[in-house]
Amino acid sequence: MDGRVLTGVGLGLLAPREATRRHLRAGLSLEQFFDELNRQGVRYAVLRWFETLPDVEPGEDVDVLVADEDLPRLRSLLASHRVAPARQAFDVYSETGLPGSDFRGIPYLSPALAARVLDRAVLWRGRYRVPSPADHFDSMAYHVAYHKGLRSGLPAEPGGSPATGSPEHDYVAVLGGLAADAGLSVRLTLADLDAHLAASGLRPPLDTLEKLAEANPWLRDALEREFGPADADLPGLAVFVVREQAAGLLDRVRAELVREGWEPLATVPLDPAQAARVRARVRGGNWGAGPFAVSGGGPAAYVVAFDLAAVVEGATSSPERVTASKLAVRRRLLAGRPAGARFNPLHSSDNARQALDYLDALDDPALVAGLRARIAELRAATAFPYPVVELLPSGRRRAVTAVVDHPEFGKCVCKVFHPGARRFLERELRARTELADLPEVPALLEAGDTWLLSPRYTDTRAHVRRPLPDGPHAQLTPATSRALARLARTVHERGGFLLDLTPLNLVSDAVEGLKVIDWEFLQAFPGERPALLDSPTVRGRDDRSPDVDTPLGVSSSAGAVLTVFSPRVTGVPRRLLLTRPAWAVAPLAEPGMALAWLLLTLRTAVKRSRPRVLRAARRAARGAVVGVASLRG
Repeated sequence: MDGRVLTGVGLGLLAPREATRRHLRAGLSLEQFFDELNRQGVRYAVLRWFETLPDVEPGEDVDVLVADEDLPRLRSLLASHRVAPARQAFDVYSETGLPGSDFRGIPYLSPALAARVLDRAVLWRGRYRVPSPADHFDSMAYHVAYHKGLRSGLPAEPGGSPATGSPEHDYVAVLGGLAADAGLSVRLTLADLDAHLAASGLRPPLDTLEKLAEANPWLRDALEREFGPADADLPGLAVFVVREQAAGLLDRVRAELVREGWEPLATVPLDPAQAARVRARVRGGNWGAGPFAVSGGGPAAYVVAFDLAAVVEGATSSPERVTASKLAVRRRLLAGRPAGARFNPLHSSDNARQALDYLDALDDPALVAGLRARIAELRAATAFPYPVVELLPSGRRRAVTAVVDHPEFGKCVCKVFHPGARRFLERELRARTELADLPEVPALLEAGDTWLLSPRYTDTRAHVRRPLPDGPHAQLTPATSRALARLARTVHERGGFLLDLTPLNLVSDAVEGLKVIDWEFLQAFPGERPALLDSPTVRGRDDRSPDVDTPLGVSSSAGAVLTVFSPRVTGVPRRLLLTRPAWAVAPLAEPGMALAWLLLTLRTAVKRSRPRVLRAARRAARGAVVGVASLRG
């Protein structure tokens, strides 16, 4: 049995994936490999430990840097394997860190250093292309300072003690010898190596340094000292870099960022000089296709935005928040495109410190000053009118909610809306006034230009029958479903619909009973009122009116929120719940919910077990191949 047999039956479990770690093809010697590279004119360099070639210490790999355009030529000579063969190992790094030839998702060397190493490589022993003496020192210094850090054994600062531990090599002696060969005088500390690389224009950009710092405590501390904290005293600031392929989608990018809870502050189309600086300074200099079929092109514009989740005192933003928003916007921009035409339309800074570095590449100090002023205005406009007791968890895309201490009402809930979310405040006020006679609508205690005040309801969860197994939602008691059906009918008869009526927006107060706590998506029908069963309140989406405000996860063409009228929530079909008397619905609700819960539980179990089954099958297949190989040996 071999890998081809398994692949032939559709498992594909042993199909190798292209990775940085590769091995010589069977029957090929090390000398033949390098002779073939030279014959084909491949631009490469063996980065270090090449002095003993063709002899390589047992267990050691050969580190090779290759020009991007020549990377495909290595496929006939080297291969990646799920089960490592007993042949010479290589770590292959491409010039710009293309997928499968990168270092933790970024280029192995800075763009300037990689280009210099390849351009000035020399032949060693007439066969092996290696860095020139100066480039050998610089690439080793880069490796020690940024990849190894204190694990190299070098002290952090002049006069500092060497790091404890046992480094793989005597990097002090190695760097000292390389510096002498290159005629360089550099103190052998991490700080001095970093300063030397910076002065030579070989230091990577800040966003790359931060990724390297994730595994390098010395570098993390050095960046903190040099650039200040990651939030740069401007938590929430981010720069979204729109790439050339998406240059015509700037309006869409801004609109999608607003939906994600960002306030666009400035849009800056890049002139040629700015684009060149950004290309070199941002994203590690790597603007290739990455995992996409097509390259998104170079940088075309900045959309500078502020995370409204960080608008109030004490609130923060996070790299995870930026990344989640970027991925969500990217996903929606590419929706409907065939796989072969997909590209990366958007890059972003990870934190405010990176954002300021990106902006520095524009060489426009007035822009940064204006951004600071605008953020200050946003914070002033979103101030709470009463002392804050605690911030309440929420997405904060349109408003920030907190428990405040009111002089008359005591502890109550204040919802402050962002400047661009006025229409959502107006809808909440409409619900609390025009629908105030409905028991499920929260009371309005007080309102201002940007805020409203409601009682602080407790949640006994009396409306919940049982949690659903496939997410945060829950099934509702039959009495709750009947109450919400009455609510939907009344709202419908008064010419409106609520597009975000989900189990997550319900609370059951011990005194006041069931409350629907979010009315931001209460809207009037723009045209003729449909039948109740076709209302967005019931369906969770509006197919007829593309201009209708929709929550995240909903679009006019696909997707819907899980409303309180879903059969998996109520146990009965929507038509039955909304059009039949309660006595006809009640006997069916409980068994219907139990059946829906059971089916969802089984489906969730199958979904969660599938990766485990595949992993077990892969392990078994690999074991079988290793066993067959040992028998053949």
